[in-house]
Amino acid sequence: MTEFKPDPLFERLAKGRLLLTGNSRLARVLGGQYNRWRQARGDRQWPSPPIRSWNAWVSELWDESVLHGLIDSHGAVPVRQQLLALWETVLAEDPLARTLVRPESLAGPLADTRALVVEWQVELGHPAWHASGGNENCAAFLGWNRAFESLCRARRWTPPEDRLPALTRALSEAADTHQQANRAIAIPSLDLLGFDELSPAQEALMAALAATGTVITRVELPPCEGEGALWRAADHRDELQKMARWVRHCHERDPQASIAVVVPDLADRRSEVERQLRAVLAPGGGIGGHAPWNISYGEPLGRVPAVGAAFDLLRIAGGSRVDIRDVGRVLRSPWIRGGRHERGSRGLLEKYLREEYPRQFRLGELRYRASERGGRNRRDPDAPNPLFSPEMERIAQHLIRFRQELEPRAPSAWARAFDRLLAACGWPHGDGDAPGEDHDRDWQAFQAWQDALRELASLDAVHRTITYHAAVSRLQRVCAETVFQPRTSPSKIQVLGLYEIIGLRFDHLWVLGLHNDNWPPPAKGNPFIPAALQLAGGLPHSGPQRELEVARTITARLLETAPDVRFSYPGMVDGEDTMASPLLIANGMESLESPPQWTGETWPEAMRSRLQPAIEPLLPPGPMQGETARGGTSILRNQAACPFRAFAVNRLGAEGLETPADGITARLHGSLVHRVLEVLWRQLQHRDALLALDDEALQAQLRDVTETVLDDRRDMDARPAFRRVEVDRIVQLASDYLAAEKARGPFEVRGFEEEIEYEIEGQRIRLVIDRIDRLPDGQEVIIDYKTGKVKPDRWFGDPPEEPQLPLYAISASNPPAAVVYAILREDGCLFSGIVRREGLFPGLPRSGKSNEHLAEAGQNLAETTAHWKSLLHRLMADFLAGAAPIQPLRGRTSCKNVYCDLQPLCRIDELERLQSLEGGGP
Repeated sequence: MTEFKPDPLFERLAKGRLLLTGNSRLARVLGGQYNRWRQARGDRQWPSPPIRSWNAWVSELWDESVLHGLIDSHGAVPVRQQLLALWETVLAEDPLARTLVRPESLAGPLADTRALVVEWQVELGHPAWHASGGNENCAAFLGWNRAFESLCRARRWTPPEDRLPALTRALSEAADTHQQANRAIAIPSLDLLGFDELSPAQEALMAALAATGTVITRVELPPCEGEGALWRAADHRDELQKMARWVRHCHERDPQASIAVVVPDLADRRSEVERQLRAVLAPGGGIGGHAPWNISYGEPLGRVPAVGAAFDLLRIAGGSRVDIRDVGRVLRSPWIRGGRHERGSRGLLEKYLREEYPRQFRLGELRYRASERGGRNRRDPDAPNPLFSPEMERIAQHLIRFRQELEPRAPSAWARAFDRLLAACGWPHGDGDAPGEDHDRDWQAFQAWQDALRELASLDAVHRTITYHAAVSRLQRVCAETVFQPRTSPSKIQVLGLYEIIGLRFDHLWVLGLHNDNWPPPAKGNPFIPAALQLAGGLPHSGPQRELEVARTITARLLETAPDVRFSYPGMVDGEDTMASPLLIANGMESLESPPQWTGETWPEAMRSRLQPAIEPLLPPGPMQGETARGGTSILRNQAACPFRAFAVNRLGAEGLETPADGITARLHGSLVHRVLEVLWRQLQHRDALLALDDEALQAQLRDVTETVLDDRRDMDARPAFRRVEVDRIVQLASDYLAAEKARGPFEVRGFEEEIEYEIEGQRIRLVIDRIDRLPDGQEVIIDYKTGKVKPDRWFGDPPEEPQLPLYAISASNPPAAVVYAILREDGCLFSGIVRREGLFPGLPRSGKSNEHLAEAGQNLAETTAHWKSLLHRLMADFLAGAAPIQPLRGRTSCKNVYCDLQPLCRIDELERLQSLEGGGP
């Protein structure tokens, strides 16, 4: 092994000597350093440095060898997705694989296994593959591999891993015949950097090149002189916090120093690492708009928000029904046309769809609702519709047209179709007014998406046609396997994975998380290769001894990477105590009580550390000034349940989004029952008309009315099965209820869904009373239909929990003769409420000591109404005055009873914790 400092190494590059690196990151880093070295020398222009990663160099060598005739190959080398498609074809035709739940999931592992077998020269004819009691996976792999190789020969494909043996044979034959093969492919000399070991196939290729005259030198940068130090953290969180403070300490001491942080499980902990670095190094969002660090491991392209929006559009375009969750993301997406300019109307449109439609509905409904210009305001039909979103209507139209042409086609045709559809929807640029940094990231994501589409198109060589869903699934797989790392400006602070550090040099290095349970890592052999052959061939991860040797080598490399090296490990993992890795202890490292670190305060720490914070009472929102609150009777119901809820909902308009169900929701069912009874009583008008109908006639009329009501519901047309069930359900429920109506005395229905405006404490609210009946003596009764569980007991109390019926009662010009619920439920239909006298409603007043207060309230209904009026006026006065304390009437029970989802706004959890710490109750 020859050591070169950077300058002599770059001198060799300047003379044209080819440098191969063990990974692409090392090639990029050395390329940047080489360019800066040329600039420091005063050079103004120079050719790109001849630095290649191993994989890139093998591809170039293969292409040159085929071009110069060194290899007689007419077969194409499949890219990753083509290779997986070939393996999937093998699995699809194999009877054994078809018994598996998802045989296509084996394509990737099988492709990786074959590459391992070829590169490490595992003998496929060895008896271990067929040993008695052996792993059946091994025998299955042999059969699938034979089918794969047969398929490749038939289609004239050359698997990527077969290039190394082919190149080795060609070069060996050239050496035997004294041909100057190296001149044909121009490899006079070769330097290897960053290779701790070569596989047998790599060693064979290097030997073949050397035999043809190529001068091969294994080089490395000189090791840094210094010693490592070891520190035990309390846990993972403590370890990351101290690491971030150490990074800032080093950076502030010398802003030009290069700092590296190695995280063994970086793919899993990327967001956590970045969060801690941001809290300490850039709590305001970065320096100059960019974070002062670079994390080597990106995220899967499919998780990039802009790409996720593209898949949402494709998912919506391909189904007979669309899911409100997908539609909601599209309506909120800033990456499609109108995403910012129409965000208000689209937000209201999503709210409406969630409230009025099931979880899945037809795409045409989205287009229809987005296109409605007016008619949403019942008082003013000419008023503009707040849901009107013309750009979304056009996008929905594009999606509908696309869905009409989903016949199977070539993968490249699907790639073009996807590209055209997304462009028509304005993706990914939206309205084109994204901030500069976001726009740059989205543009890079768009370029990566275009590469993914090209990979999809490459499958033309494997499949003549595929279905729409297969094309989308394949594209999703491509994006899941593509790591997206936006290009950023160079940074002095690098966060790397454990195997990316090899060959690099820094001024400071911190290595996290190496404890006795994960370093050396446990052996994880390949399940498709016999264990005996893995151990004998020294395959990666084949056994504990190999993992130990590799871990020793990497530990030594880490100690050579920087003059200042810090190792740390969490003292507790998942509740279990851990110790430092024995490999770290064996190196005799100094144990630190605490690593050097920045001692300043982060923003949360600064807030917590103030001994005398200024505490001022939170002023109430103040009285309403000439405003009109929204919500009608819900104002009083919310004020009674929790004053803050009334303020948030009825003054601020804060509401959560509904979560629609697949079937008929309780809310929709209740609405349909209300409407059916309203239409029925408009036809009957009075009790005598009801009594005149026999059971068969009543059933027929009920069914006709129910069908008519459901005809007016666009959301029911798309669900014929649900509609049939709901019609039968409503007819049976209404029949049972009307039997109770027949048991009443004479009455005439005077009001149907009657709208009145009532002024209370100067606030005008709109009331909609389900039904008002007139009795023969001229008195009236108020009826409210309910399909859920209700109790008249909640009309009473201070304040009343259910003020709706009391409010109806006080709005009447004269005190009513009865105020009742008409309850329609499968477990029984009945009337419940208060009445002035017996005989008005069957079963009322109810007997029993527990119902005495209801009977007394009915007998003195005038006094009861006056009492309600006093309570409700006081409740409204509190609301108008701005009284909005966070005081649920019955604690969390009230939150559940009103289905309140405003806890993130009122922060009642934090309030209860504070009260608990202070010794008070919640």
